Amino acid sequence: MKERLLKNRFIRFGYLMARRFLRHGVGTQSAALSFYLLFMIFPFLIFLSALLGLLHLDVAGILVALGEILPGEVVELVGMYLRYVRENSSLRLALFGLFFSIWFPMRATNALLRAVRTAYHLGPPHSTVRQLIKSLAYTVLLIVTITLTLTAVTVSDWLLDYAVAHFRLPAFVALLWGKLRFPVAGVAGFFALCALYALAQDGPQRWRNIWPGTVSALGAWLGLSWLYNLYVEHFAHYSVLYGSIGTIIVLLIWLNMSAVTLIMGAEMNGVLMAMGSGKEREELL
Repeated sequence: MKERLLKNRFIRFGYLMARRFLRHGVGTQSAALSFYLLFMIFPFLIFLSALLGLLHLDVAGILVALGEILPGEVVELVGMYLRYVRENSSLRLALFGLFFSIWFPMRATNALLRAVRTAYHLGPPHSTVRQLIKSLAYTVLLIVTITLTLTAVTVSDWLLDYAVAHFRLPAFVALLWGKLRFPVAGVAGFFALCALYALAQDGPQRWRNIWPGTVSALGAWLGLSWLYNLYVEHFAHYSVLYGSIGTIIVLLIWLNMSAVTLIMGAEMNGVLMAMGSGKEREELL
């Protein structure tokens, strides 16, 4: 009966994904990744608050954008933290945020790179130094990508108005960018995740072995975040049950779900590679 079911390609794909989830310890890996992501958030918010003051970015605009995918309690926590740090900003605080905005993301990147290598059956990296350089390079790339994306999303309104008024930018171009800035942010996230999956490899990897899991991971992350947002807002009243700690619980669950989707995107690529090369029977044993 089992063999007959596994002859169906879609059932076989689902079975391999579930088997990899258990065999590769995705639950444990995602817990470790969400731990580092949690410690990454607040130093990054300190650094981001300094950036907000430097570039005069709109905190309200950022919170509105985050509110599209994150639970309201998490957005409220982030907004409160950003406003507090901006009101009590200092050079020492900014330097602290910058240092730990690199340290903890590097730890999170290392955890994710190990999970991706496991998904591709690559084993431990051959060179620790090379792996460290990859982690540092990707961390810097990620920070730059997030900064530019936030700038595009929040600064674009007044910047486009200024360009239309003083540089004769066609009004339809400004209107088009106002509608396309969020898709552009999605494209930036797509290439950032593609870069992560590619950096985990020992050598060049075919494009077809990277993009399916990337698209699926981003789609699953957006869908799960939206559903979890609805669940928290309308069904799960964590703040009523747990008080002020309820927001942290919401944040931890969301981080864990995010970590699982990122890792399972790489696992999906591994399954598709196994099915395409005829090695899937080895994984079924």
